[in-house]
Parts: sequence; C-alpha cells; structure tokens
Amino acid sequence: MVLVAAFLVSRSCADNRPEVDSQEAIAIAKQQIDFEPDAVQIRNVPTSLQQHRVWAVSLYTGTPTVPDLCQIVEVDALTGDVIRVSNC
Repeated sequence: MVLVAAFLVSRSCADNRPEVDSQEAIAIAKQQIDFEPDAVQIRNVPTSLQQHRVWAVSLYTGTPTVPDLCQIVEVDALTGDVIRVSNC
C-alpha cells in the first residue's frame, strides 16, 4: 500500500513540469497588453491542491515599487492559454 501511495505522489509531481517555458510565457503575456513594458517579473506558481502550475507574468513601466503602468498576465504553464489579465 505504501508503494502505491509513493508511486501516485511521484506521478503527480512529475506531471507538473511546465511545457511552456518562461520566455514563451513572457511572449504570450506581452501580446495581451497595450503598452511596451520597461521590465518583466515572472513566477511559476501552483493554483490548486493538485499543484497545477501557472506563470504569473508582471509587466510594468516605471519602477517595481511604484510602477506607472502594471498588469499581471496568468499563463497556463502546460498549455500556454491565458487564464487572466489583471491590473497590479
């Protein structure tokens, strides 16, 4: 029984590797905004108990602490689909 549980846990962890890399996620995110960002910050974060991964791409002008314009684009790390675009 313990071996079965260990196998299932290892399979669920292995399936969480992103198919979309960070550079692809940034390119996808830039297509969703209507300004030219000065800088980009990107994080790969889990969105559920099943550890589904999403790239959270922050694109902004100005400084990171006081941006003039800032939007966050969430990109599905497996499919590259845009999940949400929101203001920072």
